Amino acid sequence: MVIGAVLAGGNSTRFGTDKSLYELNDTPMYMHVVNRLKNSTVCDTIVVNTNLRLKDKFHPFKTIVDDSEFENHGPLGGIYALLKEYKNDYVVVVSTDTPYIPSEWLKILVNTAIETGKIVITEGEQLHPLVGVYHGKTIVEDLKQQLESKKLSIRQFLKHQDYVALNIEEYGFTESMFQNINRKTDIL
Repeated sequence: MVIGAVLAGGNSTRFGTDKSLYELNDTPMYMHVVNRLKNSTVCDTIVVNTNLRLKDKFHPFKTIVDDSEFENHGPLGGIYALLKEYKNDYVVVVSTDTPYIPSEWLKILVNTAIETGKIVITEGEQLHPLVGVYHGKTIVEDLKQQLESKKLSIRQFLKHQDYVALNIEEYGFTESMFQNINRKTDIL
């Protein structure tokens, strides 16, 4: 199965309010990502990864709450919780603050993950590891060890994984489509 997963568990300190619930063009930001996942037509189901404080805010979607051992461990903790729940599936991870992500790109990522059997992430002017496909039973233990080491960088984690980074420009996409909204001033 292919699970579409919105990472919506951050504290949004730079944004000033919960950005996943922020109304962007009259729609909560996380729903922009949900709609992109739906439109990709590759997801069998869509879930939201979040923290305990926000767990009831994403109805009707199933929420996967960060593991209590790794609360406030950033996106790495969220990916761990998702893969612990869906260790036999492909999990398309998209952070809630990338509302402009092209649905077609998500389809390309999933197809490449299935073809190669590798983790597949996005690359443009920089790596976008929070737009990618993660899978594999062994990765759950690797994620746990990384979290226990307190090295919470997803890039640090990827150094020890077999992954493919697909360059958006080679597929005709532009960096603005992958814009990460950290502050309200980042909104187009």
